[in-house]
Amino acid sequence: MQEEGPLSTFNNRPLRLSRFLRPGDTESRDDSVPLRRTLFWVVAWVGILLGIVLYFKYARHLVPMLG
Repeated sequence: MQEEGPLSTFNNRPLRLSRFLRPGDTESRDDSVPLRRTLFWVVAWVGILLGIVLYFKYARHLVPMLG
């Protein structure tokens, strides 16, 4: 017969919250928005607004081309 050992083979070390909650990292990285993401959304919204303006400006010219 085998002797009964631990039920799991995982390492049973205590959980250290300092690995997850670091006060130095939370101040600088989580609060700031990356510049690339901001530029992407600015370009996307400018494109959407420009498309809407051009649609209303030139919509009367599109109808004869489609018909």
